[in-house]
Amino acid sequence: MHISSRHQPHAVASALFAAMLVAAFEVCAQAAWKPDKAVEFIVGFAPGGGNDKTARTMHKIWQDTKWLDNVGVVNKVGGGGAVSYAYTNQHPGDAHYIAVAQMGLVTNHILGRSPIHPNDLTPLAMVGNEPVGVVVRADSPIRNARDFIERLKADPSSVSISVGSTRGATNHFTVALLAKAGGVDAKKLKILTFGGGAESVANLLGGHIDMMSQAINNAIPHYQAGKMRIIGVSTTRRAPGLPDVPTFKEQGYDVVLDGWTVIVGARGLNPAQIAYWEGMFERTVNHAAWKKYLETFSWEWAFLKSRPTREYLRKEYDTSRAILTELGMAK
Repeated sequence: MHISSRHQPHAVASALFAAMLVAAFEVCAQAAWKPDKAVEFIVGFAPGGGNDKTARTMHKIWQDTKWLDNVGVVNKVGGGGAVSYAYTNQHPGDAHYIAVAQMGLVTNHILGRSPIHPNDLTPLAMVGNEPVGVVVRADSPIRNARDFIERLKADPSSVSISVGSTRGATNHFTVALLAKAGGVDAKKLKILTFGGGAESVANLLGGHIDMMSQAINNAIPHYQAGKMRIIGVSTTRRAPGLPDVPTFKEQGYDVVLDGWTVIVGARGLNPAQIAYWEGMFERTVNHAAWKKYLETFSWEWAFLKSRPTREYLRKEYDTSRAILTELGMAK
C-alpha cells in the first residue's frame, strides 16, 4: 500500500515505537532469567578437596537461604580440572552448568593438556583467594623454608613433593619459585600428583611422600591437631587463621602467589544469564556462612564480576606462560 509523504513520519514513528516495544520485551524477558531446571555445580577434583569444599559450602548456603535449591554438586575428576571444564563447555549457552576453576584452567591450555582456553568459557565471578602452604609432617627434619632449600641444594630430587592433582599450576609454581629463589634448578624437583588435596594429605600422613604444596585448607585441621607443620605460605602477609606460620617473604624468599578461585560457565552465555550468576555469587560471598568458611580455612575475601574476572584470567595466562616456559613445560 502506498503511503503519502505527509503520513510517512507518523508511519516511521509507529514502526520505531513497535520495534522499541519488542526490544523492551526481549530485555525484560532476558532480565528475568533464572534456572528452570537442575543446576550442575561441577568440581574437577575428588570429594574432600578444596574445590569440592567450596562448591558444597556454596550449595549449602543456597539451600539454607532458599536462594537456589535445585542444585547438585558433580565431581568430574581428571586432567587437573580439564575433564570438568570440557564437560561444562559441552553445554554452550546453557547457564545450568557452572564449574569451580583454579589455575589449571589457565595452565592446562599452555601445557597442551586441554584445547580449552580460558576465553572458551564464560567467567562468572571470582569468589576468593586461598594461600598455598608448603607442608610436612610434624616429625619432619624440614622445619622452615631454609631447611627445605638446603636439602634441595644437596640433592634437588631428595624431597618427594605432592602438588595435588596438577603439575604446572599454583601449587607447583609455589615450590618451583621457592627453589629458584634459593638457587636450585626447579626442573629437578621430585614432583608427584594425586587425584586431589585429600589424597595428598593421606599420602603425607602415611609417610609415602615428604611434603605437599597445597591450598592451605587441606593442611589446617592436621596442623591444628599437631600432625603437620606448615613451613610457609605464599601470601604477602600471614594468613589470619595461621598467625604463627611465616610467609616465604619473611623467610627471605620473594615468593608470592594468589591461589584464586573463580566460577565459570559454558561458552556463549548471554548477559542476563551472566547477570543472574554475578548476583548470586555476590550475595553468596557476603553471606555470614561463606565468611566463616574463609575464616576457617584462612582465605582472603575477594569478589570480581564477570568482565574483570576475564581480564584477571588474561593476565594470569601471560604470567603462567612465562613461568612454564622457564620450567620447560610450555607447549
